[in-house]
Formats: sequence, structure tokens, C-alpha cells
Amino acid sequence: MGKKLLRQMVPALQKMKWPRIQATSEQGRQTYDMGLDKVDMFRDDAKVLASALRTFQAGDSEPYAFAGVAYTLLAAAKEENGRYHPEGLQLSLSWLEKAQASEPDVVSINFIESLIYIYEDRLEDARLILDYLGQQDPANYHLLVSEMLYWIRRGEITQVEAAFQAASEASVTVPQRLRLRSKLAQFYLQEGMLDKAQASFKEAIHFDQKNYAMWHDLSRVYFQQENMEEAAKANKQALKIKPDFAEAMAMENQIKKAMGSGVLGRLFGRRSG
Repeated sequence: MGKKLLRQMVPALQKMKWPRIQATSEQGRQTYDMGLDKVDMFRDDAKVLASALRTFQAGDSEPYAFAGVAYTLLAAAKEENGRYHPEGLQLSLSWLEKAQASEPDVVSINFIESLIYIYEDRLEDARLILDYLGQQDPANYHLLVSEMLYWIRRGEITQVEAAFQAASEASVTVPQRLRLRSKLAQFYLQEGMLDKAQASFKEAIHFDQKNYAMWHDLSRVYFQQENMEEAAKANKQALKIKPDFAEAMAMENQIKKAMGSGVLGRLFGRRSG
């Protein structure tokens, strides 16, 4: 994704018509919230982002629509290696600034600025924004998610867990809570806290059996725990749901290679020379 997806999106954005009312509205806010949830569902299917953009387009508030575009561009800017393409971050900021030009003090819009700074590793700037917005609306779900992502970037386990709890309490839907649980599990995996990662992924999967990305991430946990049998089972579930999932196909090869050596190889049918 990343650069390639951005190149597809930018010309399309220039052709789209946006709401003309340069103020927030209740209808605009509701449409905006729906669009944000759609963006949060994005994994690797560009159609999800296209659907989100159409949702933002359907609202009656220009600032919310422009902020929605900024949020969508952030999702599109993420590369396969987890980094964010600089051009995408700048495009996101430019759309956010257009939203802020007419509505400069809306927390549900301005939280996006903290995300841009987090993804640029401008953590001091992100901290200033988070503190300022937190004083205005301390229970804002998206702001609390940004807070969690800030601490994930800092690698502060206690703070991540506290932010996760606060964001979970502020969430209003089951999918939101599941996405938070997945973020927490990915953080545990990143930090090598494999038992906690396993428990968190399994809890999230229990409520979202069709989430191929989480099945694959669970297989990564088992792989690092050297439990190849469970790794293979979890990864097989990912491929069953999405047969062309490249990361799961690569993991399948890694598991087969690991199983083909030593005692595991004998247990799973490797022929000796």
C-alpha cells in the first residue's frame, strides 16, 4: 500500500464533490463517525477506503468531510513495513488544515493532528496536542486511541495498558473494542511479551472469527514460542479466510521449514537422507 495507494487516491480526491457548509453539524458528525469506523476496518482492501470516502462525501459538513479525507489518507499512507509514507502524512495534514480553517476547535477533528505527529515521530509535538485536547474532551474515544498509540510509540507498557483501558471504556461498539484489543496484542508481540500477546489475540478472535489478520498474528506468536503445530493451525485459519494473504503464505513456508528440521521434522513426516 503506501505510496502506490496514495497515487491512486489523489486524482480521485480531486474529482470528488464535497459538502459546501463550512461548519459542523449533527448530521455531519454522525456521517463522520461512520466514515472513521470504516477507515478503521481497513487492512489491505482499497475498496474499504473508497467506501469511507463516499461516506464522508455524503455528509453536509465540509470540515468533517475534509477531516475524514485526512484520516483516510493516514490509513493509506501506511507501508507494509509499518512506516508511513512522508507524502501521505503531508497530504493528510493539508486536508486537516482545510478542515481546521473553518472549525479550528473541534476535538473530534483535531485529534488527527496528534496522529500525524506520532507517525512522523514528532512525539513532543504529539504530546502537546494530546494534553491540550485532553483538557477539552477527556472522554473522546478517538483521542484516547491516539493516546494509546502515542505510548505504544514510546514503548511504555504501563501507560499503554492504562490508555487501552480508558479507550475501551469510551468505546461505543464491539468492533471498536476488538480493534483496541488487537492493537494491545500487537504491542505485546512487538515487545516480546508472548504470553500476553497470545491471550489478547485469542480473546479478540473469540469475538471476530473471520479476522484473517489476527489469526495470522496469533500464528506469529506461536511461531516465536516455537509451538509450530499451533502456529500452523492459526495460520491455516488465516489462509482459509483469505487464500491470497501474502504474509500468511510466507508464514506457511517458514512453518514448513521449521517443521522440516530436527525432532519436529520426524514428528511431521520428514524423510531422513
